Amino acid sequence: MTVAKYLTCACLWVTASAAQELIPPTAIDWLLDCPLRTAERLDPEVLQRTQCGVVSVPRNYAVPRQGNLRLHLTRVGARDPLNREGVVFVLASDAPQRNQGGTFVIHLTSLWGSYSNPAYRTLVNRYDVIELSPRDLGNDNGVEQAAQDLEFVRTQLGDAQLLYLGNADAARLGNRYAALFPERVARMVLVNAKQPESATPKVEQLRLKETAQQDASSCINRWMGDFLVFGKQPPSSTRCLDSGNGE
Repeated sequence: MTVAKYLTCACLWVTASAAQELIPPTAIDWLLDCPLRTAERLDPEVLQRTQCGVVSVPRNYAVPRQGNLRLHLTRVGARDPLNREGVVFVLASDAPQRNQGGTFVIHLTSLWGSYSNPAYRTLVNRYDVIELSPRDLGNDNGVEQAAQDLEFVRTQLGDAQLLYLGNADAARLGNRYAALFPERVARMVLVNAKQPESATPKVEQLRLKETAQQDASSCINRWMGDFLVFGKQPPSSTRCLDSGNGE
């Protein structure tokens, strides 16, 4: 090998090594296929944009030596990834079944895609939508650790901020995450929070609740997208607003 060729190879090796150092390690193991329940009818177009993975997180963030847990992650990618604007974490109150990815995010993204509202078109086209299987949210420690899980996954994905949509116990989780990491939240919608809690003042939140009226769902859907994307608050007369004080 000539000196010139040796130097060229050496430079390429150094460049490749430097590039590898710039790529942070990830704790997310993306799977080739999603272990989804085949009995469910899922939107084929959304499935084409869906990835499933497993993320290894500390069992107890305060005591890392206690080992790790493996949580399931389902991501529906943006339709227009070249103009991607960010990520939305969506969590239902019920965790996905053990050893399976979540289908809540797939159904929800399919629903959003059926709306003509500009906000929902933006969410579907320009945001990755992610469901992370939470821990037991029935106690304070579970909520605390699950909030740390959200932050851990956010850092793994590399997004500076996130949008958040949580229902029931997952609304409580969102509120705790906002209290711990307010600078990481762009906006969040909390639906049917089971425990009255004061909103985090540094985070822009919209608190909603289901009402007895039959149009309760359309009431929530009407304002959810506009708030997440544009920060548009509904009028105070909106029946699905939740003051957070049990009223």
